[in-house]
Amino acid sequence: MPNAEPRQSIRVHKLFLTSYINREDEEQKTPVSVGRTLDISTIGVGMEIFQEIQTGSTMDLEFDLQGSLLTVRGRVIHIRPEGEGSYVIGVEFDEPQKMLENLRTG
Repeated sequence: MPNAEPRQSIRVHKLFLTSYINREDEEQKTPVSVGRTLDISTIGVGMEIFQEIQTGSTMDLEFDLQGSLLTVRGRVIHIRPEGEGSYVIGVEFDEPQKMLENLRTG
């Protein structure tokens, strides 16, 4: 199929507040900080943050899923400056998150 979704998992455009800690080689590089999701799937998240971090670093993330908390760890696979101190990052989760499977219908 020429128009098939190329991603392993479909992204859902949802806004969730996210707290995170960025680590490089297990050393904490940022205090607990806050961002917001732009899109999310069972295997990763695109989010907006307000500090520059390094590609390849580890993120400890906590999502507020409208009353339920989800804590995950992942790796930053890309970062793009958006201007005025804002960055868009992509984080690939270490493990697929089953809790996120029903976001399309929920």
